[in-house]
Amino acid sequence: MWEYRIIDSAKAEKSGFLKGVTIESAEEYLNQLGAEGWEVIDLDFQMDPTMPGGPTHFHGVAKRQKKISGSSIFA
Repeated sequence: MWEYRIIDSAKAEKSGFLKGVTIESAEEYLNQLGAEGWEVIDLDFQMDPTMPGGPTHFHGVAKRQKKISGSSIFA
C-alpha cells in the first residue's frame, strides 16, 4: 500500500531578488523528501532560459510505503 504526496517548488526555500527557487534549494528539498522515505515518481522541472542559474519551478508526485501502527504494509 502506498501514500502519495504532491510536491511543488512553492514548498522549497526561495532566495534572490525574484524569490525563485535555485537549483541548489530544489536539490536540498528533494533530498529531504528522500530522507523521509519519499520516492519521486513524476517531476516537471522548468528553468527560465533567459536567466541561466536563475529561478526554477517544479511540481510532481512522490510516493512511499504507507505505515500502519508503526510497521510497513507491503503490497
